[in-house]
Amino acid sequence: MRYITIVIPRIDDERCSNGERASDHAVTGDAIHYINLLDDGTGVGLYQLRGDFERNADALEASPDVLACETSEASDGLVYLHFRATALMTDLLGIFRQYEIVVDWPMEYTDQGGLRITMLGADEKIREAIAEIPDGVQITLEGIGEYHPDMHRLASLLTERQQELLELAIDEGYYEMPRRATLRDLADRENISVGTVGEHLRKIETKVITELV
Repeated sequence: MRYITIVIPRIDDERCSNGERASDHAVTGDAIHYINLLDDGTGVGLYQLRGDFERNADALEASPDVLACETSEASDGLVYLHFRATALMTDLLGIFRQYEIVVDWPMEYTDQGGLRITMLGADEKIREAIAEIPDGVQITLEGIGEYHPDMHRLASLLTERQQELLELAIDEGYYEMPRRATLRDLADRENISVGTVGEHLRKIETKVITELV
């Protein structure tokens, strides 16, 4: 089974709210755990939010796009929403159904407000689905290859910066035998010190090895 991970950048129009369901910055999305579109054009979903819990709830309830929300202080920011679906989300979920694509939930929001989505399926179906993403939505490819069930779990252990450095180290051949790149090569690419690169990679390796063991 193949996977592809893309990032849809922040879009400041009615097509995609990018994790903010109101103008109040208390409502900021971390992830979408699941979304289902209903026959009436609305949707329901589980969103992971961060920020002040009470302000999040107040801002959500004040949004005209939110029809209902249920929160719990014990849920650590997890919110059930019934909402008016954006055009972009409707388009994406329709494409997934049409081309038999499975979403590796959750979808994750980046620090820049983009939405990271990992899709699973056959190579041909994935290519066809990507080609159907609406015009004007410029996606960024983050990864593609053979899917392993534990890859998302391991990636979630790392910060976004650690993931970037790990991908660089792999792409440059640092972990190949024999190595095609040194710590100095990686440091020069990132314009940081050798010691900083080495410290990052040691932390990454410790997290991944500890989880696997």
